[in-house]
Formats: sequence, structure tokens, C-alpha cells
Amino acid sequence: MSLYPPMIFTPSQVKVLGAILDTFLGPLTAAEEAELEKEMQDGETRHQVTPSQVHQIAQLSATSLGLVQVVTDFFSLYASPEKRSDLLRILDLLGSRSGILLTGHWTPFDQLPQQTREQVMLRWKTSTFTAFRNLYKVLSNLCLFNAYSRKTSSLIASIGHDGASGDVFFEQHPDYDPIEHERIPLMAIRDGLSFDVVVVGSGAGGGVAAAELAKHGLTVLVIEKGKYFHQSEMVHVEEECYKNMYDTGTATTSSDGSIQCLAGSTLGGGTAVNYLVSLKPQHFVREEWVKQGLPYFASTQFNRDLDTVFDRIGASQENLLDTKTNQKFEKGCEELGYHIEKVHVNTGGKPHHCSRCMMGCKAGIKNSTANTWLKDALHTGRAQFLDQTRVIRVLTAGQKAVGVECQLLTNNNGNRQTIKIGAKRVIVACGALRTPSLLRASGLRNPNIGRYLHLQPILFTFGVYDEPIRQSDGPLITRVCNASDDCHGDSYGAKIEEGVTLPGGLASKLPWLGSAQHKTLMLKHKSVLSLINVVRDKDSVGVVQFDPHTYYNDNGNPVYDYTLSKHDAHSMLVSVERSIKILVASGAREVYTSQSDVPPFKFTQDEMSCTDNPRFIKWLNVARKAGLSAISTPLISVHQLGSCRMGTHPKSSVVQSTGETWEVKNVFVADGSIFPTAVGVNPMVTIEALALHVSRQVLASFKSSHL
Repeated sequence: MSLYPPMIFTPSQVKVLGAILDTFLGPLTAAEEAELEKEMQDGETRHQVTPSQVHQIAQLSATSLGLVQVVTDFFSLYASPEKRSDLLRILDLLGSRSGILLTGHWTPFDQLPQQTREQVMLRWKTSTFTAFRNLYKVLSNLCLFNAYSRKTSSLIASIGHDGASGDVFFEQHPDYDPIEHERIPLMAIRDGLSFDVVVVGSGAGGGVAAAELAKHGLTVLVIEKGKYFHQSEMVHVEEECYKNMYDTGTATTSSDGSIQCLAGSTLGGGTAVNYLVSLKPQHFVREEWVKQGLPYFASTQFNRDLDTVFDRIGASQENLLDTKTNQKFEKGCEELGYHIEKVHVNTGGKPHHCSRCMMGCKAGIKNSTANTWLKDALHTGRAQFLDQTRVIRVLTAGQKAVGVECQLLTNNNGNRQTIKIGAKRVIVACGALRTPSLLRASGLRNPNIGRYLHLQPILFTFGVYDEPIRQSDGPLITRVCNASDDCHGDSYGAKIEEGVTLPGGLASKLPWLGSAQHKTLMLKHKSVLSLINVVRDKDSVGVVQFDPHTYYNDNGNPVYDYTLSKHDAHSMLVSVERSIKILVASGAREVYTSQSDVPPFKFTQDEMSCTDNPRFIKWLNVARKAGLSAISTPLISVHQLGSCRMGTHPKSSVVQSTGETWEVKNVFVADGSIFPTAVGVNPMVTIEALALHVSRQVLASFKSSHL
């Protein structure tokens, strides 16, 4: 439900908006269509696309697909009044002769020919002005993601994608063996309730804490801001899943537009929508944290906690399906001598060939907290659960936690009922983007709250092959390449993993160099292999800001800044270069980076795909020298960490080694925000192990209070 009234455009603004969207996705000229037909010769064999589909996509435009209304609805749901005003001013400018300030042309934007409009957008993409680059990024993403994420449309049919049937490959596979989980009952809320412990958040940290504390005899209430979706209610459609199961209903963008964060917001939190990867922290990370005065991370107890987590979530390397994707990935690494290994996934060893688990696991095989720890808590008889309820502050008395104040988010008339719930202990586990603001709103003033935010930024690289790859048929991630772990001699670098993207995600991440070029790429989507480069960021500057106006009036949507450092940009570039080489060494005929000013590289028909090709080497040098423009390069984050970090002194940290805040007793934090630094791997396992540690400290605090 939107907090704002519907967005209304004038007829002139609608024309300009339609022209912008048609610039990114417009009908082709006869010459462009002829060139497309030539490019797609033998397309049925190489890319599983027919000549009729080629003709169909050539005729389509954003306006013919009704995208103006789709984008209008998006702004109605998610855009604040300030952002709406900015967009309307830009549309008004572009629709007048004053638009020359933005386009370099006296003619209004909607009256310019397609080729000229494309040139304007390409200039914005690489402009020296941040505002232009950001504008390009926002508008292109809105158009291309919304165009290609639809369940059904003539555009989806033209690229041969079945968006309406879910994961047919997995559900019709001989190995398909779903697990039906019981529905977790939700309590009826009322004032005057009191519990031993209130846990704010139900993800990797909150789920574990709830189970451990209930198991030891404490009454526990788990409060989740998002809506609970039982597996039978999950929708495996791109256009629906983000609205249903992700925080803010879409990606959350940094203040300057440099990076987008995706975070789960449903019962199970991030564990409900992650890619199943279950990795333990590497030795050099543990050693670094010990050097910061935190001996737990070198202890046998931490080892036992990691093993306990692995056992409960069923982390396993068994039954990982061999696909063209991971076979190409392995071949490329082996050709280059790069280390690659299978990942552990939290499936209990059951076959799980699903490419849509970022939308929730309908098969019930992924061991999210909703399928494991929260069920453990439920079965004790001492845990209860609330969804669609936002904790707006921790209640304190005499510098001790005494409960929480909540808003119910289910009232359709727009009024937010506020209630108070008593608690002897409060565990905050609502993620590194939201935990800092909750602590601030609760009266904590430690200047480190919100600082040291690590986002482990991700950049995609793409290879196009002369054969179908069908990356979306099969598991999300099965391998990890560690060749770029240490790019500087300081144990900081990047991981390379498979990066399955469905058409909406792929369309918004592939480089856009014009409507015809982008349509050509999307026709080849079944022959695309995408890899992700995940950086362990060392000294990039990330800060979660506490904005009282936004916090209380805008559903508390996170406000954060992130500036990629030269050190971490170098890590990304090293990893990007190596992932591109992996694609080429495995036979890719075209390769693309996400850098805004780097053209693709294509082998000619008489050239072999090989990394020692002189033209390819020259192109790599161009990509290396181009560097990264954080505004126009589409960085994303799915691992938000460190914004309330653990340490040995309040001058440099937010929580003690026990997880308890320095300022207020009986308030503990148990999520990724307490990581001392970035962990460099998918953080779920480390968060869950750390939550076991914090839970023991909570239990100890109860025992000591009774002495």
C-alpha cells in the first residue's frame, strides 16, 4: 500500500515520458530490422529464436506495451513527494524549448527523432554531471526492468520467455520432490502484552535468536515488518516478487544513486529470498576480527557455532545439478588456472534445481529461517509471531530496555495503529540498513551508529555464446571462483559466482547502447551467461543516515550514502577482468562489462574465442583504463553489513563483544550490522553463528540478573 496519493501527469508530461521510454525500447527502422535479421541468422539453432520473433520485437515500443502506465503506477507506489517533483520538473523542461539545457536541442524532446533521442541518453550516460548520469540510470532501469519483467506480453513472447508458468524446468524435473511445511500461526495483536524477549526481525539473526531463547524457556515474540508468505502463496513472477517480499517493494537506492540494495522483508527475512549459498568466513577474516580484540572468532566455540548452523540449515554440496552454466564457468577457470569450487547450499542435500528462489522457495527445500529456526521456536510453545508490524522504537527506562513501540501496517485506511509491548530484553535484528535508525529513534546517540556500512558491491559481466546456455534452467549458484580473493596483498578482493538473472533483471543490467542493440541482446538472452563479481569492500565509505522526517513519515525507508573507494574499485576491476577472461576461455563470442563507457568486444567469424587474441588484449586494456563511474555503473548490493559494528570500546563501535549496546542495557543486536568488517562471502552462515553467540549472552544476562 502506498503512503502517497496516485501520481498524476499532464498530457504534455505523458508525451515526454512516453518518448523517454520509447528511446530505450523503440520500434526499429527498416534498415535496423534488416540488420537485426542478418545478425540473427541461424538464430533458431544458436539462440532459440525464430524469424517471426525477430520481426515481432522489431516493431514493439514501450508505449505500445503500455509502459507509461506501468511507470506511473511505480512512481505512485514508491516515489516520495520530493522525487515526484523532481521528475515533473524534468519532464516539463524536456517538453519545452528550455530542454536545450538537458538535451542540447531547441526542439522539445518528444519531437526529436529516435536516433537523436538515443544520442541524448548516451550523452547523459557518460556525462561529467552526476545529475545526468543518475537520471539516465533511473529512467533506463525503470523502462527496461518493467518491460521485460512482465508475466505475459508481446515483448516477452518475442524473446521466447515463459514468464507465466514459474520454474517449469525444476517443477517438471525427475528430481522434483517438494517439502510441504506447516503454516506458522500469527498472533492477534493487542496492547498490554509482555514477553521475556522481543526479537525485531525474523531473518538470519532474528530467527536463530528466537529459537535459542525459546528453547531455553523464555517467552519470545518475533516481530516482522514484512508480510508472511507461506510457500503456497509465493509468486514466481519478476513483476510481483519484489513488491511482495523485498524491503520498500523495490531496490533501495543510495542518496546519490551510486548503488542499489536489495533486502528481504518477509517472514524469514533475507534467508527467504537469498541464493542458498552457505559459506563460512575465511581464515583471514576471522584473524582480522581477532586482531580487533574479538577472540570469539578464533575460538572453538565459534567453530562449533558454525557447525551447528551448517547442520541445522542442511548446508551441503550434494545433488548440485551440472548445467551448461557451471560447466562453462568451470572450463573457463580451469583453462586459466583459476581456483573454483562447489558452494554449499542450504538444501539438506536434496536436489534443488530452482532458478527462482530469490522469489521465495515454493518447493520448501531451501532451509530459510521460516523453515528451520522459526519452526523450532514455534514448537517450543513459547514463541509467537507478528507480521506487517513495524517497531518504531525500543522503550527504555533508566537506560534499560522495557519494551517496544510498534505500528501495524495492515490498516487499509492509511491510519497506523500504534501499540506498546513489554519486554525484559530486546534483540534488534532488522538488517544493516534499518537497525541503525531504530537505535537512533530509541534515543541512542553513539556516533558510530550507522557508520562503517559495508555493502559488498556487485557488478555483472556477460558472455554471449553461439549456443543456448539457458542459465535460468537450473540452480542459481553452484560454484565460486576465489582467484580474486587477494588483489592487494591485504586479504581484500572479490569472489566470482554465477549470477542467474531472469529477463527483467538481465535487461536492466546489460549495457544499453541503443534500442536496436539492446533488442538484439535480449533476443540472445538464452545464450547469455552472466557472472557476478562480489567485492569485499575495505575502505569505501558507507553511512546510514537517520532522517526523522523520512523515518516517521516515509515508512522508515532507509537513507544511506555510499562512496566506492579507489582500493575497492581496483578490486572490482581485477575481478571484472578475470571474469571476462573466464567467459572468453569457455567460448563466449561476445563479452560485456557494465562499465558505462566501455563498448562490448566481439570475436569475428574467423577468430577463435581465446584470451591471447591481440584485439581482445587491447580491449581489456581499454576496460582497465576506463575504471568505474559509481553513478552510471549499475552496482548492486545484497549483503548489507557493519553499520552497528561490534568492538571493544564505545568510541569505535556500537555493541560490545556480547552484542549488547554500549549505551542501553538489555538491548542486543544480532544481525549483519554488527560485523566488524565486510566478511567477503555470502554472510548468512556467519550471521546465524553470531546470533547463537549473542543468544548465549542474552541468556547469561537473565541468569546474572537473578543472582
